[in-house]
Amino acid sequence: MCPGVSRSGRKRGVTLVEICLVLALLVVIAAVAIPAMGGAFARASLRGGCDTLRAAWSKARMAAIQKGQSYVFRCEPRGSRFQIISLDQIGLPETHEQQPTDSDAERAPEDILRLSRMQLPDGVIFAKADVGSSTQLAATGGTTDGGPWSTPILFRPDGTTSDASIVLQNEPGNTIRVTLRGLTGISTASEVGREAVQ
Repeated sequence: MCPGVSRSGRKRGVTLVEICLVLALLVVIAAVAIPAMGGAFARASLRGGCDTLRAAWSKARMAAIQKGQSYVFRCEPRGSRFQIISLDQIGLPETHEQQPTDSDAERAPEDILRLSRMQLPDGVIFAKADVGSSTQLAATGGTTDGGPWSTPILFRPDGTTSDASIVLQNEPGNTIRVTLRGLTGISTASEVGREAVQ
């Protein structure tokens, strides 16, 4: 006997009730899965922001060591932009890293400060920045003045940095804390959580 053919010789089909039951089941599964997947994507974006920040700190530290001059990192409070500039540029009102017009353009090996974007991923912001004081920054007037940038993190030619702790936050309110140890210049990141941010 052929599959799908009943003993009476008629082909067996799917009823409208069976189709409606399958569709209802798919709707219930989607209603449960979509919020869970959205949360996973938001946490992944937050971890991506953490990786971007740690990469920027590494590049600033390497620039200071290789070029023999101090560099600073500063970010936009409650925003997503950041800068890596030399210490002598800190007094300028606004300094922008020049972005290439062609993203596929070949770059020189010594161009270690150029990141693909001087910005965190979409939906991730700098929620809080605690930076240790520095006499070298105070001497240059490089403290924050309520302008668009945070207190700078200093990267010295000997590989040491300012002690710093930055909290990144995404739109659902998840946070991740990234800490920079001044003596070694090593950064660490916490697990994704929900830290209270003022």
